[in-house]
Amino acid sequence: MRFKMLILSSMLFIAFVAITAYCANWDDPTQTADQLLDGGEVVVITPPAGMAATPALQRKANANKTSMDWTVPNTLSGGGNSAKSSRDQAEASTADTAADTTSAAQNTTSSEEATPPVTTELPPSQTTSQPAALSLAGSWSFTLNDSVQRDLALTLFQKGSDLFGAGKIREGNNTLDVTVSGSSQKNETAELDITTVSTITLYKLNLNLNGDTATGDYQASSASGDSWKGSAEGQKTA
Repeated sequence: MRFKMLILSSMLFIAFVAITAYCANWDDPTQTADQLLDGGEVVVITPPAGMAATPALQRKANANKTSMDWTVPNTLSGGGNSAKSSRDQAEASTADTAADTTSAAQNTTSSEEATPPVTTELPPSQTTSQPAALSLAGSWSFTLNDSVQRDLALTLFQKGSDLFGAGKIREGNNTLDVTVSGSSQKNETAELDITTVSTITLYKLNLNLNGDTATGDYQASSASGDSWKGSAEGQKTA
């Protein structure tokens, strides 16, 4: 009995499949399995633009595509009608550009060579050598004239405007040692105080200087109280 029921069920399933297959529209590939099984209203599903009608057809189309763009341009670069002519034109254009660059560089170099460089170095300053300041230091020989002529030989030293030194004075047959102190104003004038050592006498000379010569007058005073005046002339000997 059970076996008969299995056979009957199988026959009913086969009959159902046969009826379904007969009712299916095989010219319309857009029918779904549910529509075929339900036998209801057929709904046509339109795929998006650019897509195949069925997933199987779309997979087949995708299998033939690659990620590379093999689109060939309609025209060749540079206006050439073949790959070789376009390449030749590109090489010629590159050569012309290089030639223009070289010519511009040569023109710039020629312009730089034609224009002399600007010298910014200033000439050395022109300095006028100043004469060395006159020094009264050295050996001097003076003649003192009043009623009696006296010869005076001095060795002077100078420190700034200060003068000092020593020497000898001769009157007739007598020669006496002397000391000297004094000062100079811009080496143009000088005041000398000459004092004899033994018989003390002071000679105050006021001199005008002119190079290695000196002229002026003096005032003499002795320890006994005598005084007199005279003229003085001097010469620097060393």
